[in-house]
This record gives sequence, structure tokens and C-alpha cells, in this order.
Amino acid sequence: MTFYQLAFRYLKRKKAKTILLFFVLLIVSSMILSTNMILRATADSKAAIGEKTKAKVVMGIWKEENKITPDDVEWIKNLAEVSAVNCLAKNAAFPINFQLITGSDSTKESNQQVALLSYDNLENDSGFSEGVYRLISGRYISEDIKGIVINSYLADANQLKLGDLIELGSANGKRASLEIVGIFLSGSESKQPEGMDSINRIENQIFIDNISYSDLFEMDGFTKVAVYCKNPEQLSLLEEELNKYLSDKADATTSDTLYQQMALPLEQITRVAKLMLALTLLAGTTVVSLLLCMWMRTRQREAAILISIGKSKASIFLQVFLESFLVFALAVLGSCCLGNFMAGTLRGFLTDSETTGISLDVLLRFKDIVVLAGLGILLVLAAVIVSLLPILRTNPKETLSKMEG
Repeated sequence: MTFYQLAFRYLKRKKAKTILLFFVLLIVSSMILSTNMILRATADSKAAIGEKTKAKVVMGIWKEENKITPDDVEWIKNLAEVSAVNCLAKNAAFPINFQLITGSDSTKESNQQVALLSYDNLENDSGFSEGVYRLISGRYISEDIKGIVINSYLADANQLKLGDLIELGSANGKRASLEIVGIFLSGSESKQPEGMDSINRIENQIFIDNISYSDLFEMDGFTKVAVYCKNPEQLSLLEEELNKYLSDKADATTSDTLYQQMALPLEQITRVAKLMLALTLLAGTTVVSLLLCMWMRTRQREAAILISIGKSKASIFLQVFLESFLVFALAVLGSCCLGNFMAGTLRGFLTDSETTGISLDVLLRFKDIVVLAGLGILLVLAAVIVSLLPILRTNPKETLSKMEG
């Protein structure tokens, strides 16, 4: 009779032991599944938070004459850790077909110019992202949207609206006609000093895309570059690489405070879940080993007889392992049936907005079942080895003689 036939017959004959082992393994499997769902959910949430919080390294130049060049930007974009780059530049321009707003009588050039600020993406790394300015109509400058964004007071003073063209000139004599794609407001326009030169007034700040800026000024570089990191955990590595490459012209400032604040509760949950998983595996292995050890005492004679009639120790080991594995497989099915219920309970317990301020997607997924199966098999294997080792190491004749005595 093969080892698997013996295994099936033993489980059928010892129903009480089988049921007891099933419930023990069901509890252990459910706890392993629960903790693994928590660990996976926290890992997924942490990755999502990393994308939303946009951790970055901002490189600011030391001197105006030593800017970050387009070649430098291309090198940065090719770094493995970089997800996006937002380049910033600043210059002064002359109005051609519109009037500035100024309260100064100065004849200086600074009172005849607008401040032109260029961005790859205006929504980030600007006064708009910091809440200083707000877009009241139109769209932000981005990779897909080219043009300019002007102040509402400047638009009203010149009767300008979205879609109109305004012309700007640079000190080198170049001119450019640019479409108004957005209009913004600060709320601090009326609080500025009356004698301020035009270039320093909020109303005369004009935001422009980098391509148009480059055409107007024959761009030689950027004053600031915001480098976004794919994984906030690699932010220090990215900062080190940027500092090494741009050490002669710029210094780095990291920005991941929001990520750290949001990730802290997840890290605490992860530590607790890992501790629970370790304790579950330890306790489960111990309890199952003790059960099997107690039952193996009553099977010493059976094992000795099987060895005496020619059965190999490997065959006996496979029989006992298959018995425990079949019960464990049923326990896995049972814990999976309870998985959705446990997921709902855990989601409500862990995503209390008053305590964590986060939302975890605690759901039963196939990868959770795979992890449960892998850890469970290791647990069962360890328990079977512990329970069988004393019997397999003992001489069968010695075992039988003790039984007869």
C-alpha cells in the first residue's frame, strides 16, 4: 500500500484528531492571511502615497552666470530614480502691445519691464502649489499647454481675455506673440507699496512655458530644477547623485515632509503586522508540533512495524507530511472563505480617520493566498520534522521491544 493511501485511511480512521488539527490550522491560517493582507495593503498604500505626495529634490543655482544647462537636465531625466523634472527660469521682458501697472514715476528700466517666470508645469513648484496664487480662469501651463498666464488686474487694465495674444520683447531685441491660456489672482495686489517698480509688482508677473521662454531669450540655462523621485525611500540616494553631478553650480534641498507624515502611521501598522506574523508562525509551529508529537507517541509501534516490513523512512515521512498537508489545505480553503469578512473588519479597524488619517485597501487577493500557502507549508513541514525525528532516529527493534515489555 502506498504512502498516500495510508495517509487517506489514517485521516478517515482518526476523525477526531483530524478535526482538532483542522481547527488549529484554520486559526493559524486565518491569522497568517489577515496579517499578510495588512502588510500588502500598507505596502500598496505607501507606494500610492509616494506618488501623490511627490517627494522631490530642488536644485538651486549658486550664481546667475552659472546656470543648470539643458544638457544637465537631460542627464537628470535619465536617472533611474527620477519620475519627472520641472525646470524654472526667470528673466525680465518689455511689453510691446499692452501697458504695465505701476505706481512709480521712476524712469529706470526696472519700471518698464515685466517679470517673466518660466515653468514646465506651472501647477507645481510655484506660488500656485503653495496657495499664494490661484487660477481664476483658464488652464495651467504644462507639457501639453503652451502660452502665458497673467494677473487679473493686468488683464482688466488692458481689456485682455483668454485666447488673446500679447507681445513681449527681450533685451536682445527678440519678440514673441503669446496666447493667454490662464488668468490668476493673488489677493495681495492692493497691499503692495505704491512706489514699487513695475517688475516687482504682482500684477506684472507673467508665467510662461519653457519652450516659448527659450525662443524669446535664447535660453542658456535654468535657475532652479525640481526633480521628482519615483520612490521617496530613494530620495537620499537621488540627492547624493545630484549633489555629486551639480556640486559646482547648485545645491540641493529635499522636500518629502508630507510623505513622512503620511507614511508614519503605515510604518507603525507594518511593524505591528510583522510582529503579529512572526508570533503567529512561532505559536502555530509550536502548537502543531506539540499536537503531532503527542499523536506520534501512539504511532511509534505502527512506524516501527512499517520499517520492519521494508517501508523506507522517507515513505513514512511523506505519509505523515501528506496527512498534515491535506488538513492544512482544507484549513486554507476555510480561511479564504473567511477572508472577505476579515478584510472588511480589518479595513474598518485600521482606517479610522481619527487615528491614522489614511485609507487602506484591505482586500483578499490571490497573492495573499500564495503567501499563506508558502508559509503554511513551511510551518507544517517544520512541525512534521520535529514530531517524527525522534521516531525515525530510533531503531525499530528497540521500539518494538519496549512496546512488548
